[in-house]
Amino acid sequence: MSFFKNLFKKSAPETPTRELNHVSKLIIGDIIEFSDSFTLPSEVRQQKFEVIAIETLEFEHQHYPRFKLQGEQQTYVWLSLPGHDHNNFQLSLELTREEVSQLFDLDLFSDVFEEGFTELPSLQPVSLGDWHADRYYQQDIATVGYHHRTDFRTAAPSQYADENPGQQFEFYHLHDAKENKLIDIMVLNNGDTDVYLTVQLGNDSITGYWPIA
Repeated sequence: MSFFKNLFKKSAPETPTRELNHVSKLIIGDIIEFSDSFTLPSEVRQQKFEVIAIETLEFEHQHYPRFKLQGEQQTYVWLSLPGHDHNNFQLSLELTREEVSQLFDLDLFSDVFEEGFTELPSLQPVSLGDWHADRYYQQDIATVGYHHRTDFRTAAPSQYADENPGQQFEFYHLHDAKENKLIDIMVLNNGDTDVYLTVQLGNDSITGYWPIA
């Protein structure tokens, strides 16, 4: 982490030895800095993060990279690039069960996994720059996907379930009225459940890139 710590002391990116001008080009060891916009969650605003892992989420019709980012204060967030719009990306914060219970009524939250559920309100007031919204609406329910701890940007993972090396999960997805703030839920085949608050961001949310090489 010495490389990472040294970069935090610098006020501006140095001349890159490798062209890095978009999140799709990130590799392990690269560092990005988020803007000072108050629409960004406070945990990332004006903060630098290092890419410490690159994974792949695979669905029937697409697969895309997911970057694990570590901040100077040991804050961890996930940056992903679903779809084909290279002008936007998603930033996610994983929640503990206690955090889920603070934000939502757990009885209502459990209904997210039932067919026909449509709406989930937040128990906490929403202010500018928060991760969460005041109300969510269901979109995807029990969509099958595979989690790979491998970067498949230059190769495709297996398309066949009996050959697929990834860990299977069911994906549940909710969004707010503007589709800017999301809840992403992954129920793994071992029973573990990962819950993420996700925000949609544009490329202008990143103000600096520091390539590792």
